[in-house]
Amino acid sequence: MPASVYIHFPFCLRKCVYCDFCSVVYDEDLKKRYLGALLKEMETTPYAGSIETLYIGGGTPSLLAPSEAEALINKIEQKYTLASHAEVSLEVNPGTVDLQKVKALRSAGINRLSIGVQSMDPAELKLLGRVHDDVDSRNVLEWTGRYFDNFSVDIIYGIPGQEVSGLKESLEEVLSYSPPHVSAYELTAEEGTPLYRMLSEGRLRLPDDDDKIAMYELLSDILVKKGYLHYEISNYSRRGRQCRHNMNYWLRGEYLGFGAAAHAFVGNTRMRNTAEIPEYIRMIELNGSAVIEELPLTSADKDREEIFLGLRTETGIRADKVYGARDRIRLLAEEGLVLEKDGFVRLTEKGMLLSNRVIVEMIDAAENEAAGSG
Repeated sequence: MPASVYIHFPFCLRKCVYCDFCSVVYDEDLKKRYLGALLKEMETTPYAGSIETLYIGGGTPSLLAPSEAEALINKIEQKYTLASHAEVSLEVNPGTVDLQKVKALRSAGINRLSIGVQSMDPAELKLLGRVHDDVDSRNVLEWTGRYFDNFSVDIIYGIPGQEVSGLKESLEEVLSYSPPHVSAYELTAEEGTPLYRMLSEGRLRLPDDDDKIAMYELLSDILVKKGYLHYEISNYSRRGRQCRHNMNYWLRGEYLGFGAAAHAFVGNTRMRNTAEIPEYIRMIELNGSAVIEELPLTSADKDREEIFLGLRTETGIRADKVYGARDRIRLLAEEGLVLEKDGFVRLTEKGMLLSNRVIVEMIDAAENEAAGSG
């Protein structure tokens, strides 16, 4: 069965104020031990299918030397069947690469970069705690366009002090580099992050809901008019440039996960590695596995995931999968939040904006009907 591989590289030059991912400040000795553990975990994890996508995320995986990234790819090729047409992605912080490194990453076997630009406004980047500035972003976007025909750019909206006009300027500058793919994420304040504390103490204030809605609508309007497909709630692409790796997640395909905090989904079972980096290394060195949780999915779990994940995409979900939610679908359609066509139910643009509410209502309606008929 075709599958994907995710490799987590948890090292950063410093953590951004909004980040609650599994990441730590870069340490050369710890990184070397970690990479050794990664290679051993790959060696001891069986899988018989073809690997169609490989994604190296973080953290800041662009801190890897190109030779280190190549070693990880080579191990996947040696241990599994890496398809000749595989999508091989690596996340890049613009402040951690130069022209020679961009070229070397391409030569190492990376064929898609995901560039964390976030904003083209220097003040916004400083507030977010990014290690790069707008000049770094311009350089990386230019270099990437020379050596990669497939790349993505991340944009954040809803930043404290951000205005709709400022977001528009950032987006238009990014689009001047013709990225095949754009991801646009609303800034969220996760508990325990410096951003959360600053907001709680009143030192910062997020834009109000009306402004964030205006920002979302601006992003969508500009990108769609420029010919991008709004193929998932936060993702836009040129036709044929959808992120195949993430599509596999949303379609509930199988995937292997390597590294601290990595997740896997194989044989209807979801698995999770420890998020503690020294513990991850210890467990791998001891027995080749760092899995601390295995969750076999029930039929109800599978149905819930199909609704939650499928509704995120432009395709939506088969109407017969949510037959019990027929009345709820009708009401949501009357509000202009969902559209039923050709046997599928999908979110409208307005529905994507209110996706959390719509998805919860659809799941509740389907499960209540199932409980009633049971």
